[in-house]
Amino acid sequence: MTKMYGAWAAESRGQTAVADKADYGRRDHDPDWRFALQHALDSGLDDFYRAPDVNSIDRLAWQLGKIHDLALAEDQLPEFRTICQSHLLAQIILEDPYSRRAYEKPRGYAGDAVMLDYIYRPSLIGMSETGQVVHRATTELPNAKSVLWRRDYLTRHILAIAKRTNAGRVLSVASGHMRELDEIAGTGDERNLEFHAVDSDRASLDECKRSYPSFNLNVIASPAIAISRLKLNGGFHLIYAAGLSDYLSDATLEFLIAQLYKRLLPNGLLCLSNFTRQNHGRGFMEGFMNWSLVLRNEFELLGAARSALPGCRASVFTDPFGNIAYLEIRKQPEH
Repeated sequence: MTKMYGAWAAESRGQTAVADKADYGRRDHDPDWRFALQHALDSGLDDFYRAPDVNSIDRLAWQLGKIHDLALAEDQLPEFRTICQSHLLAQIILEDPYSRRAYEKPRGYAGDAVMLDYIYRPSLIGMSETGQVVHRATTELPNAKSVLWRRDYLTRHILAIAKRTNAGRVLSVASGHMRELDEIAGTGDERNLEFHAVDSDRASLDECKRSYPSFNLNVIASPAIAISRLKLNGGFHLIYAAGLSDYLSDATLEFLIAQLYKRLLPNGLLCLSNFTRQNHGRGFMEGFMNWSLVLRNEFELLGAARSALPGCRASVFTDPFGNIAYLEIRKQPEH
């Protein structure tokens, strides 16, 4: 297989050089994202053949992000995906189980809880040497760091509730495996909390129950959008949806914000997060993993909150890596 990659890369370099020489003047005045994408993919394959390492994937992801933005501006993301997925480099990328799971979507969507556990709970798994290099990149580079930062951010909020009250109520929407509980399990803080986990994926909820037997955890199999119809018996000190808004239209997001806000106790906190338009892996995810998200910056999240809840106490920020934006809404006590 290595010889095949080498021969292909050498042939590709020769063809690209001829094309560059023939079309240089035209491209200099009429840049085309398709040419830039083909060049990035060819160079990425060449780099990977010569010295496969995490840095080569990092460089490729950075390039793909910029080209993704150009294709998006022309409303040509389907073509962007087609070019990426038809390139020989895609075969290498999909030797990584994280990327392959997103691409194949065994549960009907990318970014499922099993996939995210490759980041949350890394372990030795069988894969090729090539797959190992790509896997290290996809589970350690900036987007993965942001996913871990998000987990720790949620853990801090949960612990704050546990310290503040002996009967804290927490609701996780689109809960996944709730790995934010890993640092709390066994500390005794879980005894001060009552958790409710809502997810449409029954297998994810079953894993929650298996993973956290010491928690007072009620699981509910339901789409998040049906939250207004669920019987949850009271309000909550903390409600969060860690990876949900990335899949929602603006109208649906605003509806969900309004519904979740109703479930808060006075002074309760609602936390939502969304991958930003500048997130490091956006082109890599879209191109190779067939993982499309609704990207928003913090100001767009704030706009959704103010549209759904005029006059609400809302604040926004972005994580230290610039990949995920956060919205926090504090419920005002009624007078």
